[in-house]
Amino acid sequence: MKILFLGEPNSSNTVSWVEGLRRQGCEVHLASARADRNDGSIPIGSPKLSARMRILTGVAPLRKIIREIKPDILLAYRITSYGYLAARTGFHPLVLAAQNEQIVYLPKPSRIRRLALERFVRYAVKKADLIHSWGENISNGLLKYGADGNKILTLHRGIDTDAFRADGSRQFIPEAPVFVSTRSLYPEYLIDKVIEAFALLVGKIPGAKLEIAGGGTEEEILKAKAESLGMAEKICFHGRLSSAELVELLKSSDIYVSIIETEGVSSSLIESVACSLLPIVTEMPASRSIVDDGVNGLFVRDLSLEAICSAMTKSVEGYEKMRPALVQNSKRIKDAFSRDKNQSIFVGKYKKLLESFGIES
Repeated sequence: MKILFLGEPNSSNTVSWVEGLRRQGCEVHLASARADRNDGSIPIGSPKLSARMRILTGVAPLRKIIREIKPDILLAYRITSYGYLAARTGFHPLVLAAQNEQIVYLPKPSRIRRLALERFVRYAVKKADLIHSWGENISNGLLKYGADGNKILTLHRGIDTDAFRADGSRQFIPEAPVFVSTRSLYPEYLIDKVIEAFALLVGKIPGAKLEIAGGGTEEEILKAKAESLGMAEKICFHGRLSSAELVELLKSSDIYVSIIETEGVSSSLIESVACSLLPIVTEMPASRSIVDDGVNGLFVRDLSLEAICSAMTKSVEGYEKMRPALVQNSKRIKDAFSRDKNQSIFVGKYKKLLESFGIES
């Protein structure tokens, strides 16, 4: 089966999904508006244009790529961008994947842009033959935009549970807890608040450390903030890590922190839970599907610095009590979020889709 995958080559989610499909025996070609031939992906449109303009004007270039690749399936990750572009080509079978429970997510309010993106979504989902949803919260969001419920597959793409797993060797030291964030360094992930709340925590637990993995537009700003708060020696910025490096970082950490206002079902959270870290996350449908507050993790309901710091403090104080549940977390993830298992189901769906179009896979 030959798949033309539209997505971001520097996204760990894209990389993991493409690797998973290839493990299932699929021939996968990655095309992107943020690509060049040097990273192994196929560029869509002129590199002289911004990524947004390459998507908006990318129908003809994408059709040319389709003619060259001759894929069986066109798969687009993120409906408001690549999904809309893919739908406009008229290619079928068309598979889309939604990322956020809001479907249309805007870091900054913009009525005009929201109306445009909502139109993009409604157009794309009507053209789709199959739509991936990582959880019920995302499926509900899709239905609001007119998606056909019979075309929605509610199942997470999964993680590499052979790599992301607990080995039982980590010893927790309450006087020196290691907190970790593995989210991208963009404004919507509120890493600045995590840093500020951590600075408050250090006043209570001087031996605490914070590890930050990920890249993004806020990296230098966040480093400057850590410096200004006197936390340069307490906070380590690792940049973007390979999957193997990320596994090692998680296994050397104790408590995972992610403060975000809305999302789908976070692979970063799943990876940390698979490694038996104690998660501190914003309470929302996506996190409630994984975390039971006070049992196998903690919720933050108020995104004030005091509330985030309080959750960090409680995570240290309650760690030993929750440790048995953290071990069980790892087993639950292996059962429900195995990449090989879940993507085998994906490929089975794709084969049936091709059969419905009279195409041999």
